[in-house]
Amino acid sequence: MSALKKEEIKFIIFSIFALLLLFRFQTAHISAEVDDHFLLLHTLLELFSIFVSFSIFVQAWTTYSTHRLKSQYFIGLVFLAVGCFDLVHTFTYKGMPFMNDEFSATRATWFWIVARLVESFGVALFVFRPNQLLFIKRRSGLSVAILFVSICTTIILTIPERLPVLLNEQGVTSLKVSLEYVISITIFITFITLLTRYIKESRPTIDSLRMIFALFIMMVGELFFTLYTHVYAIENLLGHCFKFIAYIYIYRAIYFPEIQQILTDKENAEKQKLEAELKLYEAEKNLSRQVFEAHEEERKRVSRELHDSIGQSLFSILVTLNTVNKDQSVEKNEESLEMIKTMTQEAMKEVKEIARSLRPSTLDDLGFIPAMRSYLDSYKQIHNSSVHFEIQRGVGRLKPEAETALYRICQEALNNTAKYAKATEVYVSLNTDEDVVNLTIKDNGIGFCVEDYLKNAQRRGIGLYSIKERAEGVGGSAQFHSKVNEGTTIEIVVPRNVD
Repeated sequence: MSALKKEEIKFIIFSIFALLLLFRFQTAHISAEVDDHFLLLHTLLELFSIFVSFSIFVQAWTTYSTHRLKSQYFIGLVFLAVGCFDLVHTFTYKGMPFMNDEFSATRATWFWIVARLVESFGVALFVFRPNQLLFIKRRSGLSVAILFVSICTTIILTIPERLPVLLNEQGVTSLKVSLEYVISITIFITFITLLTRYIKESRPTIDSLRMIFALFIMMVGELFFTLYTHVYAIENLLGHCFKFIAYIYIYRAIYFPEIQQILTDKENAEKQKLEAELKLYEAEKNLSRQVFEAHEEERKRVSRELHDSIGQSLFSILVTLNTVNKDQSVEKNEESLEMIKTMTQEAMKEVKEIARSLRPSTLDDLGFIPAMRSYLDSYKQIHNSSVHFEIQRGVGRLKPEAETALYRICQEALNNTAKYAKATEVYVSLNTDEDVVNLTIKDNGIGFCVEDYLKNAQRRGIGLYSIKERAEGVGGSAQFHSKVNEGTTIEIVVPRNVD
């Protein structure tokens, strides 16, 4: 059974129950007094209702910026006023130790009537004119509500003898009954209007049904207040019970959806956070794997070069030396020694090449610019492409961390250009000011879609990630600009002073 169906059944059951109670008490003319516990029960019921009224206001105040309708703040102000009037009504009620004089019943009854008038007309405005209530500001609305409550309270407390009589020795006056009927009719009109809207809605909501139910129970409670003959009558107590139930459903109808939305948003945010953390974990794991693979590939390359070039050269030197030991011919020995010298020089050259590929000594001895010039000269020869290196302003020596980062970024970018870009020209530009160093690497290659690259980084390797991480590692940043068939530009900004 759906939640909406359950609420509809509950609404019907309570409606029938309330009507039966009203019919029974009206026909039986019950006017019997209850025992001495009435005052305690009345106080508890009123305090519960006051707590709900203030809860409605607090909810309206704290969620003002998130309201789906700003008019919800108006209903919060209405129930703030109602809660204040009901609180004073409770303290001035007959039998309470506060202001227990000949005008005690007059004060309490007038506070009650004012609270019910504010309640009925406030809810009616909320239902009939919600768009006209959007102008209400948070603090100004609160100030007006407090001022209204203060004025009414002052009048009722200070000049009760000048107010029309609502309760006398014979019971409630015709004025009191008339006012209760005005309140009941106002609530009834509001109830019918909401019920009509609910029936016409293509997708009725539980919130609308709760509000309809609240208005119905409130109306039944007001009808009970037209029946009692003295303040300790059981009809009075039942009316307070219905009022409390109505307030609970008003709170649920107006502000439960806000709370549920907040909880739903929180749940969705936590779910998205968890999904993001899982994706980040997978990305980090994938990136770590790629870094390890890159390191392993570099080790394999160095091992292969040592074995294939240096190892073979040393083996050839060793074989030639053995030949020299066996052959005593001076002429042949001189020829073999010359060969050994040549092979040794080649081996030394290969060692230097391997060392330079790992970390060029020029970078440590002379700095980034000489190291880059050397690397770019080698790049031109190996890849047979045109490389333009431009220094717009003097850079000078940087801190070792910055120089290493810039060199490795150039190395990674140019390696990617050689592998993927199919470029014939590469432009490397270096510019500096007092605070930062700007490095730009541009090619005329086939280009690519940066977003697609980042999404498929596992397939393409760690190129852009490596460049970005190196730049950020020294407090800088990296920007990538590329389009298919329009080349690629990499812009690096690195601070001159690395912390």
